[in-house]
Amino acid sequence: MAKPDLIGAAIKFMDWEKPWTFYSVVMENLSHDSDDQSFFEHIWAEACRPEHCQHVGMLKCCDECDHALKNGFSWLSEEARAQFVQAASFQWK
Repeated sequence: MAKPDLIGAAIKFMDWEKPWTFYSVVMENLSHDSDDQSFFEHIWAEACRPEHCQHVGMLKCCDECDHALKNGFSWLSEEARAQFVQAASFQWK
């Protein structure tokens, strides 16, 4: 069930000086495919769950988020998961 366009759009994001733009930039790159947009929304919601950021250290929070994404969206590549985790970590702050 891999979604290559969604994975590619997430991996393509490199503007980490403006991490708050991750959501809008990726969504804009998916604007032609409502199915991919829906999957993106589900992944983003999971990545940003408050439960992931309740640990003392940011590393533990990121590990928790990565684990949840790996279990819930096993088709996401490791690189794409890392992008979601990094973007979500800025949301938790």
